[in-house]
Amino acid sequence: MGGNRLATRTMSYLINPFEVRCKILARRLRVRFVHLAPGITTRHSDTIDVEFLVDGQKVTVAVPCATLAELRERERRNFTDQQLAEIAAAYLRTTLERGFDPALVELRMTDQELRQVAGQWGYL
Repeated sequence: MGGNRLATRTMSYLINPFEVRCKILARRLRVRFVHLAPGITTRHSDTIDVEFLVDGQKVTVAVPCATLAELRERERRNFTDQQLAEIAAAYLRTTLERGFDPALVELRMTDQELRQVAGQWGYL
């Protein structure tokens, strides 16, 4: 029965659903991890796209591949899918808490933001 369905269920367990209070909306939002995939596949973007549902609306956190490549080549740091999902979830949580409008559908992490969040999680 549907290998894709099993893969979706397995991947959905990478990040537990969480709630976050959104400064702009002054209410709690429910966030659920959906999946991560190369952005080149879906959007022709040089990113790893980590997709979430924020109160049922798709929000993509775009993690820059150039920074990941630089970390791998110069600093010998490789990230697993789990680590990328955790970094993206932490970034989304912080962004929502600070006032990001969840009606926007994409958050693009900068090099500095990726390094900062990865450092906070102990990955750098």
